Amino acid sequence: MPAPDESLNESLDESRNIDDLMHRLEVAAARPELLVHEARLQVLGEVSHGEAPPVPLMHLSLGRFQQRRVLVIAGTHGDEPASVEAMLQLLEQFPEHYLDAASVDILPCTNPTGWCLNTRENAAGIDVNWAFDRHDVPEVTILRHFLQGRRWEVIVDFHEDWEATGFYLYEHRRGADYIGPQVVDQVADVCPLSEAVEIDGWPADHAVIHADDSVERLRRGDGLPLILLRDHTDHKVTTETPTCLPLQQRVDAHHQALAAILAHHLGTPG
Repeated sequence: MPAPDESLNESLDESRNIDDLMHRLEVAAARPELLVHEARLQVLGEVSHGEAPPVPLMHLSLGRFQQRRVLVIAGTHGDEPASVEAMLQLLEQFPEHYLDAASVDILPCTNPTGWCLNTRENAAGIDVNWAFDRHDVPEVTILRHFLQGRRWEVIVDFHEDWEATGFYLYEHRRGADYIGPQVVDQVADVCPLSEAVEIDGWPADHAVIHADDSVERLRRGDGLPLILLRDHTDHKVTTETPTCLPLQQRVDAHHQALAAILAHHLGTPG
């Protein structure tokens, strides 16, 4: 596998250019290894706020499977750069064995204006992750249309936490055992785990949080995590890396978590 571009990794926190992001996506999607798995990069819609030029919200689909599908999301909060970088490096070095078992849908940057500005919210100051009860947010409208009528075996959502000192995750699952402890054990090989017993108001056990989605809905309104669990999957994992650590270490933590999750669901190497 090619080595990641370390100079880009080091500069990513300071420099955000949507053209560079698009170029990396287009180059990755055009790799012969992915084209044989019917890689298809498409613009779901364009997002514009105020007088700023519109920027695209992208989707990449991989694989031929119709029954077994996986969704991976990144960049919902624009000030969490390792989520987008993890997605880009995943595509640039994609483990093809995943595609022998399932199709994969990728949303590499669901808040492109926030990513460009290095802000949690979009360019209009709205937290896209928790605005799914609104009908005046372009990103939400685009994502709602994309999600309509689709379900996935598992959804993995890459995030970061500027307050954390170690990796942790949220796990929601219906009808089967949780796998969070096994996932964080694998992540511990590349990244320290959070030792907090409470995170964002939720009890944490060995870096794993099982939040009550009904309480969360009352507290924060209809958010993307809750919509996904309610309508689009029986298993959702949100990975959280600590921004105090080097970018590449955080990227590796997301990749380790994804590998462990897909090993459980698809029987692929962890």
